Amino acid sequence: MSNYNFFCPTRVLFGQGSLNEFHKQPMPGKKALLVISNGQSTIKNGSLERVKKELAAANCEYVLFNEVAANPLKSTVEKGAQVARQENCDFVVALGGGSVMDAAKVMAMFIPQPSNDLWDYAGGKTGKLKSLDKEPLPWIAITTSAGTGSEVDTAGVITNPDTNEKIGVGGPDSLFAKFAIVDPELMKTVPPKFTAYQGFDALFHSLEGYISCVHNPMSDLVQRYFKSFWACQDTIFICTY
Repeated sequence: MSNYNFFCPTRVLFGQGSLNEFHKQPMPGKKALLVISNGQSTIKNGSLERVKKELAAANCEYVLFNEVAANPLKSTVEKGAQVARQENCDFVVALGGGSVMDAAKVMAMFIPQPSNDLWDYAGGKTGKLKSLDKEPLPWIAITTSAGTGSEVDTAGVITNPDTNEKIGVGGPDSLFAKFAIVDPELMKTVPPKFTAYQGFDALFHSLEGYISCVHNPMSDLVQRYFKSFWACQDTIFICTY
């Protein structure tokens, strides 16, 4: 018998149109840093406008930060945190895929800290891995892609080109999202190629759990008979692009 801890407190609202339930949820603050990518997809498909209306219906203000690229950079997280500090934001909302959610949750961790250098709280070869001086801000995930699972974990993968590092930053239980919106309607405009990539992402996560020597009854329950793999085979991908 193996000993293990399993803790996943994020409340997930799943289903077609579940974004419409956003404003009905308890908000963790009054002014959000609304984080999106540096592309145009959330503008063109209308999801950004919908989130703005949901925040207004929840009586929350927001400040938009739209500079997150794929494989988010340390400098981007630091800039987003600086904007939130200047604007007195007290929570973070991520609208996007894995990169946006990774960057947003690390911003939520970094915003309250006294340092201006994210690597003070990172590990890797060059990070100082200091203890957090203050608790992270709460954050909310609205995922627009499938496969990454970033909406229900506590770390974000951040790239530091100055040190040639790409590492996970974060980790404390307080970095679990307060809730996550997983609305398939927001994923229909993802280009087919990227939908396929996300399917492989889910497949590789399943493979990792299936072949890993480090496992526990909870992971065995999910991976038994490799059911995740067969589920991926039966999934119908619907894209409009």
